[in-house]
Amino acid sequence: QRSRALAAAPPSGNVTGLCLLIRFPDVAETITRQQIDDFCNQPGYTGFSNNGSVYDYFVHASDGMLQYRNLVTAYYTAMNNRAHYTDPAIQFGQRARELIVEALTSLSSAGFDFSSLTADSGGYVYALNIFYVGARVNNWSQGLWPHAWGLASPFDIGSGRRLNDYQITDIGSQLSLRTFCHENGHMVCDFPDLYDYGSDSSGVGNFCLMCFGGSDKNPVEINAALKYEAGWAPSPREIQPSTTYTLAAAGNDFLIHRRSDQEYFVLENRHQSGRDTAIPDSGLAIWHFDAAGSNNNQQRTPTMHYYVSLEQADGRFDMENNANPGDRAALYGAVATGAFNATTTPDSNWWDGTASGLGITSVSAPG
Repeated sequence: QRSRALAAAPPSGNVTGLCLLIRFPDVAETITRQQIDDFCNQPGYTGFSNNGSVYDYFVHASDGMLQYRNLVTAYYTAMNNRAHYTDPAIQFGQRARELIVEALTSLSSAGFDFSSLTADSGGYVYALNIFYVGARVNNWSQGLWPHAWGLASPFDIGSGRRLNDYQITDIGSQLSLRTFCHENGHMVCDFPDLYDYGSDSSGVGNFCLMCFGGSDKNPVEINAALKYEAGWAPSPREIQPSTTYTLAAAGNDFLIHRRSDQEYFVLENRHQSGRDTAIPDSGLAIWHFDAAGSNNNQQRTPTMHYYVSLEQADGRFDMENNANPGDRAALYGAVATGAFNATTTPDSNWWDGTASGLGITSVSAPG
């Protein structure tokens, strides 16, 4: 689903995207540009009861490795009333692209300075966020229904750089982090969706921003496998025989058991506090990553299984079976057994059925 050329790895350091604000001749703004700038960029932000800003979320998730900010424009007034862009009779996405290019053309003609935006190695700016005023008036897959896509053709902003990937959403009456951070997880970090597009399973539920995310104003953490893929835990501890480990629930403190860079188990401590207040359970999360998988495939067979799976301690596979988005028996330490090995349910085998050699004999109570 990515339209720009993929970078070799998600970026680190200072990264700046563009946040384009749009109003209509017949719908004025009720939230100011400064309020949106604070929502995107202000350290320690608490506006609209959010836990931090977008900047805060990614600094925390990356353990300080990514400082992601947005250059927030003044409001652009669209050429047409809102109904022109929300017309459900027009093919979905067409009027959104029209509106975005219209606004970008106006900015460019007025001499807007795009120079601070960060681009990947192919010259594509990492993120273009569009906020338009007013409430959502369309049904799903019509008009300006919130979505992420790419422009019909890249928009040249000079110096060999262009805008292409975008996400667009209504501002409504308040600002909230979850969807904005989820979509920027796609654009900035190339993270995939971890929910099931067919809605017949729950993916990794409320244990990850890139699935259901847990809370609008205080979205949960990104899971350890995606953080590791992003390079935000560059040297997790390799699990050794006959060893007892302590894992902190703060910072990207992970254990890993690798078959290869394509398939591995990664372990983390998740605790229902702070950023993770909305996760369904506290305890040891055991993630099974397989680059050949897809979170549309819940069958748990060698050829049909998730890209990222949570090994659910109660053995019921609730998320694959679409029973719930995670419950209080999903993580180890909160159920009677703390063992995880080749013969438990779930087991520690690789997806092709061969033994991984990973065996966990006991897990303490959550803490």
